[in-house]
Amino acid sequence: MSTPAVSGPSGAPNRALSGGLSGIVLVGGRSRRMGRDKATLEVGGRTLVQRAVDALVAAGVTEVVLVGAPDRAVPEVTSSVPVLEAHDSTEHDGPLQGIVAGLECVRGEVAVVVGCDMPFLRPELLALLARRAAEARRPVLPLHGRLPEGLCSAWPRSALGALRARLEAGERAVATTAERLGALLLAPAEYAAADPGGTSFTNVNTPEEFAAIQSIHSGTAASE
Repeated sequence: MSTPAVSGPSGAPNRALSGGLSGIVLVGGRSRRMGRDKATLEVGGRTLVQRAVDALVAAGVTEVVLVGAPDRAVPEVTSSVPVLEAHDSTEHDGPLQGIVAGLECVRGEVAVVVGCDMPFLRPELLALLARRAAEARRPVLPLHGRLPEGLCSAWPRSALGALRARLEAGERAVATTAERLGALLLAPAEYAAADPGGTSFTNVNTPEEFAAIQSIHSGTAASE
């Protein structure tokens, strides 16, 4: 795993977060509707997984864990912080096990969890989630479209034992598990300053959505 260089946005607002801050990127999905590995698709000259890593680094993480499917290498990325590799315990069993696998590796007291298919993650939002999780000492999930967003969330490492127990009990829904653990749910008004348009929650599942993302990025780049 390469870690010599950083690309993407700079700045580290959470670098001094008490107890340390880690980042987890889930890259173990099947990408069935896309027809190819979403993590390696490029937007603006960077793969989706690289964009996720860059956003986490800009939010102030001091390490990143890439969690992939069993027996499958995770994509290459570059980063100014250490990049670790972990794997789901079983094939295609949902993102909750990926969060558990990531938390088993992190050293920070709080970990920000993101999916690899979210090209417009705002570091300001990720930093806010991390701060709130550190303060509340419980998971923090933003509400988007009235639903908790589990793949753009922050988790205290201390939740690992309870997460393992829920996974072993057959739970697979991230949001349901988080709410069982007393998660703090952030209303849009609470994170509006960090992500006014909610663009962080844009994800890519199909070729049509990817084409739309490319169009949005091209239009944004042309206006800058």
